Amino acid sequence: MRVFKEPNLSNGWKCPICGTDKEGEIVLVGVIYTEDGNNMEAEQIHLSCINLLYDKPSGVLYQRVV
Repeated sequence: MRVFKEPNLSNGWKCPICGTDKEGEIVLVGVIYTEDGNNMEAEQIHLSCINLLYDKPSGVLYQRVV
């Protein structure tokens, strides 16, 4: 996952997890069901807002949002 130093604040962007437009590192996360060949829409999300958990037996990543 590529990390960017700061978000693109154009078009009134706000992080979909924390709901703010604060400065900080962000990552682009693909939006499911938007695939078109090798392209996909992506959403900027603050890196500090991502809290992933890995279920090793099932091979699934979860995002904890509470």
